[in-house]
Amino acid sequence: EYPEGSIGRNLILRNYIKYLVERYHRFREADASYDRVQRRFSYAVDFKNIERRFKAPTYFIPEGRFQELVTFLQQCIDATIQGKRNRTNRIPNYVDFDEFAREQAGTSAGAR
Repeated sequence: EYPEGSIGRNLILRNYIKYLVERYHRFREADASYDRVQRRFSYAVDFKNIERRFKAPTYFIPEGRFQELVTFLQQCIDATIQGKRNRTNRIPNYVDFDEFAREQAGTSAGAR
């Protein structure tokens, strides 16, 4: 069980971070297709990089640092080749937290 006050303890915060990490991972895999050499990417490496930067395992980071972690992950996504291409073409790289939370709650505009 995650400690009280950690991102992992709050389901919606945890799910949004997981969504961003998965999105980043997919964008990095897409970037590999632009190179001649195929690289293998690992979720473990992504989570290790977060741990190195925030000095705590991803879901043990305090809720108070949630926005900082979100900003970090969004910047990572935006810095990928695919992220840059999407931004040039005005294609969103990710949904923002409020929209994600609405979708999770089943209250998005398209939900019925």
